[in-house]
Amino acid sequence: MKVLLFTHEQDIDGMGNVILGSQAFSDFEYVTVKTFEVNQKVGIRIEDGTIYDYDFVFVTDVCIKEPLLKQISEDERLRNKILVLDHHKSEIDEGNDKYDFVNIIVEDDKGKTSGTSLFYEYLTNNGYLQKNETLDELVELTRQYDTWEWKNIYNNPKARKLHILFEVLGYQEYIKIVSRMISESNGVNFNDKEIKIIDDFDKKFKEDIDIIISGMKLYNLDVNGEEFNIGYVKCPYKYRNDINEIVMKNNVYNVDLVGMIMTDMDTVSYRLVHDVDASKVAVYFGGKGHKAASSNPQNNEKFANVLEMFRGE
Repeated sequence: MKVLLFTHEQDIDGMGNVILGSQAFSDFEYVTVKTFEVNQKVGIRIEDGTIYDYDFVFVTDVCIKEPLLKQISEDERLRNKILVLDHHKSEIDEGNDKYDFVNIIVEDDKGKTSGTSLFYEYLTNNGYLQKNETLDELVELTRQYDTWEWKNIYNNPKARKLHILFEVLGYQEYIKIVSRMISESNGVNFNDKEIKIIDDFDKKFKEDIDIIISGMKLYNLDVNGEEFNIGYVKCPYKYRNDINEIVMKNNVYNVDLVGMIMTDMDTVSYRLVHDVDASKVAVYFGGKGHKAASSNPQNNEKFANVLEMFRGE
């Protein structure tokens, strides 16, 4: 069986699917995609015809959008080999789950889902992969981190440690590290080198955070009558899941959420400070996501006013 995977490249949830796919299938290839380029990457494989060479094509932690969805639905060969597994509520709001080959599952009987947890259930339920304790732990830590339950429910720093290794080393080295853990069958545990990488990350974050927060710009946004007070900062992508924790402890500007304009990517990430729906802000600016964590591209007309506040800095 020849299998192709398209998956989100920007977090451990997307990479969890690569790891699972490589464990399940011997003839396995993957393509990494950024949040807003899945149509482009899948479309290239359809246009050049190479997608027809695979028995199964999975799309995980991201969702194909129109008009490519309609094109796939009208091609019997494609719609019978492609399966989308995603968990972002904004995709349901857009109506992208109306096709049989698209599965958007935000919650199941275990709680909030992630791309990795959905793929794991699919693979194990269909006999492609055998469950074991290390895979169970890896999938659960990934799910906890992606849904923020590691912080809000379980107080489980091990999930964040996986994220840090991914951010510092990149997805290829991350895959190697986790694959080693699986082969050793000793659970998700870190060696001395990995622990030092994690400690150095936290030390550097503490050095950088005051400068990042001091450059915050306030922006008030009305989305269909709902007001959002957003604190925008500029920062590297690796800090996107840590800055709002600092703002929560010292929210002098009473912002509802933090908008992080990435200095090393073309996206903006949102994280909550108050109990609002960050996805409404992201969607307004042409993005997508969850209530607590969402994103939008920087290069769109509506967001130009926000970027203007940082001009010259």
